[in-house]
Amino acid sequence: MPHHKTSPEEIRRRLATVEYPGSGQDIVTLGIVGAVTTSGDSTSEKERTVIDLRVPGSLGECPEPLRAAIDGALGGLPSDLRVVAPELSVEGGTSPAAGQAAGPARRVLAVSSAKGGVGKSTVATNLAVAFAGAGYRTGLLDADVHGPTLPIMMGAAERPRSAGGTRFHPVVLHGVACMSMGFFLDDSSPVIWRGPMVAGLIQQFLRDCAWDDLDLLIVDLPPGTGDAQLTLAQEVRFDGAVVVTTPQQVALRDVERGISMFERVGVPILAVVENMSVFRCPGCGQPEHLFGHGAGRALAEQIGAPFTFEVPLEPEVGELADLGRPIVVDRAGSSAALALAAAARTLAAALGLDALAAGAGRA
Repeated sequence: MPHHKTSPEEIRRRLATVEYPGSGQDIVTLGIVGAVTTSGDSTSEKERTVIDLRVPGSLGECPEPLRAAIDGALGGLPSDLRVVAPELSVEGGTSPAAGQAAGPARRVLAVSSAKGGVGKSTVATNLAVAFAGAGYRTGLLDADVHGPTLPIMMGAAERPRSAGGTRFHPVVLHGVACMSMGFFLDDSSPVIWRGPMVAGLIQQFLRDCAWDDLDLLIVDLPPGTGDAQLTLAQEVRFDGAVVVTTPQQVALRDVERGISMFERVGVPILAVVENMSVFRCPGCGQPEHLFGHGAGRALAEQIGAPFTFEVPLEPEVGELADLGRPIVVDRAGSSAALALAAAARTLAAALGLDALAAGAGRA
């Protein structure tokens, strides 16, 4: 007797009844459900449906309420139909061990600001170098195709080497595996690309770059909430995000828009970094809050981010960045460097990087 063949459309209709915990929206609308493909025919007991289920923001296993809701939505499927996904299986298979990568690294951390000029890339590069200095295999992806700054800030003197075919090696700088559109441009070359071309390049950086065995990939997002951010949210399961702001209210308003984007795709905000939080007079040491103070901490409390870091305004940070020398390396004892290094240590614990390294035999 022929079996009922379950169509991808039927699978999607069922999954559209499943709400992602805490979002108020279903997992199809949020883009968590990717491709749905069915193989075999209605007379075969080998019929198999595969769902590309991208569970975002997971710091470990898939949330149990979501697992139960998906099992319930797909529970009436024919007994010969098996549904397989990176995190879930209708037939009760176990999910991957905590820390298994769904992308180019075991953990992926976004650094975002939504507004330019707040020092986001400076924070991203210094965090990456601090992670690498602590012994974690770290990558840094500059996702700002139109305004790449990584080659300058990290002091790049070479371009990526071929890894065979269409693949290429990242450029290793200060112990960090780096990739940026800036490696492929001359100093005066503008990037005049529309959205689909930007999305395609981001996908190529993720797919064709030989990232190797990374513990952590830091993605330095461009300002705004455009094509690059949406492409990355669809292609990579971010384990968390760090939001960078300055104390001015105008910066915070833009940051709040970026936070909404992460909330929509289910990525947890792990920390708010208030950059340029205080300036100390080099003569008397008197603190001056040139741009206000405490807005970053208030924002973290408002959105429920567990950590807040305040990085003081020090002229050496920008001066050294222009020379390709991250301050956590060149002025490791400075207040800004100590604040960034402390942020890296706290985030490493939040992301479970020590456990990952131990699991990989590098404890």
